[in-house]
Amino acid sequence: MRFYASPIILTVSLAAAAPAFAQDSDVEAFTGARAEVTVGLDQLRFNLADVGGDADARGKQNDLGYGVTLGYDYAVSPSVIVGVEGAANFADTSYTTDTGSLRARRDLSIAGRVGTPITSNSLLYGKLGYSNFQLTQDSGSGASRETHDGVLMGAGVEVKMTPDIYWKSEYNHTDYSDGLISNDITTGIGIRF
Repeated sequence: MRFYASPIILTVSLAAAAPAFAQDSDVEAFTGARAEVTVGLDQLRFNLADVGGDADARGKQNDLGYGVTLGYDYAVSPSVIVGVEGAANFADTSYTTDTGSLRARRDLSIAGRVGTPITSNSLLYGKLGYSNFQLTQDSGSGASRETHDGVLMGAGVEVKMTPDIYWKSEYNHTDYSDGLISNDITTGIGIRF
């Protein structure tokens, strides 16, 4: 878990190093419609019983993930934005044993977010939402697709590179049904309209 806590520590450090609610920050610079592409590390944790293993054992696997997000943010005060976003993420994360395999397919999510500028060109935010995850399970006698619903929690930093283009770094933790957990560390680039 130490590895996945580092983006949160970085985010908190950035917030502490910046002047709290910087006087020259412009919350309006972080509002409006946006679209972004992301890439990063995807980690899947699950029960090995799902692939024919010990019912009490846990497995995990890491792989590359990528996705797209569409969102809209609105200023509710001079120092706070609220927003909503929908995302589609994909990965080829898989785990194989002698008796079967699990492979991630796609993850669709919708979330709300709340953020505050920490400098004139950077936004610190947190988010909470719903995620629907699909995976393929192959037990040796055939493959089947399963979907799992989960609660998504995340935090990140958005940094404006130009008036319309921004870079972001984000950590998301999603707890699905049946002991399935996803941890994602992503970075990406986006545009505001």
